[in-house]
Amino acid sequence: MSSVSGANVGAPDLQRRLADFAMVLDLLGTLPGTMDEAKVIGAIRDLFTMLCAPSHIVYVPFNGNQPGALQCHPDGWTISPALKGFLADNSQTHAWSESDSGFLLRLTQAGETLGVMEIEGVVFPQFKTHYLNLALTIVQVCGLAVHNARTYEKLRATITERERAEREIVQLNAELKRRINQVEATNKELEAFSYSVSHDLRSPLHGIDGWSHVLLEEYGGQLDAQGQDYLRLIRSETARMNGLIKALLDLARVSRNEMHTETVDLSALCRELEQELRVAEPERPVELLIATGLTVQGDGVLLRAALQNLLGNAWKFTRDRTPGEITVGKQAQAGQTVYFVRDNGAGFDMAYAAKLFAPFQRLHSQKEFAGTGIGLATVQRIIHRHGGTVWAEGLVNQGATFYFTLGGS
Repeated sequence: MSSVSGANVGAPDLQRRLADFAMVLDLLGTLPGTMDEAKVIGAIRDLFTMLCAPSHIVYVPFNGNQPGALQCHPDGWTISPALKGFLADNSQTHAWSESDSGFLLRLTQAGETLGVMEIEGVVFPQFKTHYLNLALTIVQVCGLAVHNARTYEKLRATITERERAEREIVQLNAELKRRINQVEATNKELEAFSYSVSHDLRSPLHGIDGWSHVLLEEYGGQLDAQGQDYLRLIRSETARMNGLIKALLDLARVSRNEMHTETVDLSALCRELEQELRVAEPERPVELLIATGLTVQGDGVLLRAALQNLLGNAWKFTRDRTPGEITVGKQAQAGQTVYFVRDNGAGFDMAYAAKLFAPFQRLHSQKEFAGTGIGLATVQRIIHRHGGTVWAEGLVNQGATFYFTLGGS
């Protein structure tokens, strides 16, 4: 413990010092339990006011070794040159004031400056060494008390923030539950709509197609060539509308059906799909290269549907290429495995890439390439359900590449 020696004193001085020391002990007994920094500093200020009645007491709190706002008692005092120098010199634990009728103290804890105090103009300057010794006696406890008060304040703020966060979580959970209920209600409505589309709307279409066929077969001879063409157009558009309805229902099932995760061999799936495509169009000169070892974790039924759409598109859009070239493979990108289906077909303008995966958004006319405009939207939903992403790159008349990732693969 630091101290400043003084001259020999008589009995009255000794009695005074004993009384002062008793007041210090009383203060030390109350400080450790004080959880408010302002109260700690107030107690120290009150003690020295009773001990030596200084003209003023200045306290400068530190935060991260940076001085904060000046606190004066009474108000109206400014930082003296001695205090200014003391603030800047971290090596000093105490110093005499500029007037030599007071002193400066540094409150520290674990080597960190918590604050600096200037006690100026004591009423009995001849006892200034005695007052400084008392101050040095309590300075370590004062530093610990300030540190504890700040720690308590931080902890209280943390608890308050945690309580606020917990209240927000409760509110968010309530909102989430409400929205889940809304989604469940909406899903039930969609299921009812899907049933209506599947049965109530498709049945009349079958009727139109059937009666048009009967009309063409039994009364076609009474119609001229143009009338017969009209009937064929009716049947063609009916079939197209039926295909659109089926595609919409398939898209709805992708989002609704439960997933069954298993080990899926994408290479084998692609070879199966290749055989189906070649059986449907055996005359097509298409070179299809499928990488081996494309094994992932996912829903086999859904992934087959995604590859069916991707390979089907590549097969369709290479129609005017001799030969058509399609490649299925994988590559490493940004630390994850990216799978791709690449072709040398019609391609597309990248300015319209955002439309590719939207339902019914087509970049080619029906006359150029037939389709429902639902296939890529189905692919996107399947990939998203697997925790992955899908995107495409292409150039007009130079082919396209569709990339996708799968979460966990």
